[in-house]
Amino acid sequence: MIKMLKMLLAFVAAPVFAGLPLKPLMVRDGELLNTDGTPVRLYGVNLFQSHLHWSRKQDPELYEPELQAIAENGFNAVRMPLHMGWFEPKPGVFPDSPEYVNILKSHRLPTGAMAFYDGLIQRAGELGIYVIPEFHELPSDPYRYFVGGWEQDRKTGKTGTAIGWMAQWDEKRKKHVPNTKLARREVPKALGWLSSHWRDNPIVAGIEVPWNEPRGPLTEPKPFLELVEACANAVKAADPGRLVFMDCVDWGAMVNRLPDESLWRIPEAVDGLFPHFYPGMHSGSSGPDGTWQATMANWASWFGGAGKVVMVGEYGIVEMKRAKYWQGDRSAEEKARTFGACVAQWHEMGIQGLFCWAWQGGIPGSKTGKLTDGAEVLPRWAAPFKASRRVLAQARLAVVCSKRQRSQYGARRNLWRISDGLIQAGLTPFCTIFPEQIIARKDALKRFTVVIALRKDLPADAVTALDEVEKTILWLNEGLPELQETIATARRLLGQSAAPSPVLIGRASGQATIFLRSPTAFNGPIVLAIPGCARVGALRDHTGTVLWQGEGSRLLSQPIPLTLPPWSTTQLTWHAQAKP
Repeated sequence: MIKMLKMLLAFVAAPVFAGLPLKPLMVRDGELLNTDGTPVRLYGVNLFQSHLHWSRKQDPELYEPELQAIAENGFNAVRMPLHMGWFEPKPGVFPDSPEYVNILKSHRLPTGAMAFYDGLIQRAGELGIYVIPEFHELPSDPYRYFVGGWEQDRKTGKTGTAIGWMAQWDEKRKKHVPNTKLARREVPKALGWLSSHWRDNPIVAGIEVPWNEPRGPLTEPKPFLELVEACANAVKAADPGRLVFMDCVDWGAMVNRLPDESLWRIPEAVDGLFPHFYPGMHSGSSGPDGTWQATMANWASWFGGAGKVVMVGEYGIVEMKRAKYWQGDRSAEEKARTFGACVAQWHEMGIQGLFCWAWQGGIPGSKTGKLTDGAEVLPRWAAPFKASRRVLAQARLAVVCSKRQRSQYGARRNLWRISDGLIQAGLTPFCTIFPEQIIARKDALKRFTVVIALRKDLPADAVTALDEVEKTILWLNEGLPELQETIATARRLLGQSAAPSPVLIGRASGQATIFLRSPTAFNGPIVLAIPGCARVGALRDHTGTVLWQGEGSRLLSQPIPLTLPPWSTTQLTWHAQAKP
């Protein structure tokens, strides 16, 4: 009773933002910044339990140790899945409606959801963690336990007791699905209410629309565009400064479908794209080496056409067994390669936010919060990722190709090979622009300096549009016989002089994190260009082994010997020597 009273008092009390380490976010020229103009990168995890057990128990003691462990592992953001039923338990009824409490009680549910989530957000902010709320589930399952239902009643003929007013029975699929008419009408209202409730709260980095991994009739091009626009406009109307991030269709990864409405035909009110990528589901044709080498970067390039912020809302190893190459028990080393490859490739591509799935339910860890079983490489990337200044929307290089050449499921076809060569040459980030955008918008390539175009399957209208572009077009033919020559030309035109390397490096002050995207060991000199090193000290890897010692300023330009195992992620940290 005392705990519930405290939660209710927190709900009615005015929010307190003073003294928080976080500042509101904004977007300028496709880059995520705080209101001081400082670049911000969100390195985060998904709070798997925020829409499940936590929602029913509504106990702050559940999230307190988890948020602390998330912060201690170097993450500065969480994606917070929510069940919409807690915020709109009946059409038109929200937590500030007079009938809200009685409706929750009628489902035998606690009534302090808003106090609980407000407290979670406030505590996250105190720990330096941004929050992105999203509707992970709609009120479309009458038997869902986490909003008042009973799973054992399913298929018994009993009426479900959960908050499920959006449920519609699908006879063909033999399950309840969201009523599209209700979803189109009510989801924008609920998102608008959340935006109003958290108005001006700097901890909320943005609100995701329309809901998690949208599928079904509403994801056809015209309905999806209208739905996203309605949701984004509702969020902005309630809080004009609030950022809006859009989940994309087809499990958020667009592996089977590639609608323009998830690539470049995006409502103005949407500030960024928030697709999902699971290597086991979405790179099944690349094999493990192909996945670790280039597939994540290749996929990320598809989202550059809109010129907006791009973040990855979900990724991880939880779906790896879907891939034929990932059957049976896998070693911690192989899992680490997957985690490391994801972060390293997306760091190179100027992705501005990553949210691993999921804290509790996907990221291996111990009871103390220390990550294990391959996930221990994630904290090694925390500082360099947050310090990155790469921006996909500001890429100077574009690759134009037909959607038929886009390397579906990571197949090592033409676009994959181009992506692999560009990463090897250090020509990242780059965007893949599809012909539909070029045909529809004459300025689609205006922001790029160099354009590489693959002739195979390009429609005549796209070829004509490319011929009219007043800039260098480097053409590639089927089979890519001129690929290396083209890449060398692109490097020259872009003023890139560094020698190609299989090593991907992320840098922060006094630290470098390295991923070796190669099946063979690396043994040779490399310039790490680590900034912020003390005058004299030692460079150690994550095991504490001294790799080099001397004058720290030399690490900006002097090659040092380095040995790396295949596909490894290594963290190097500068340790200053104590003054005599």
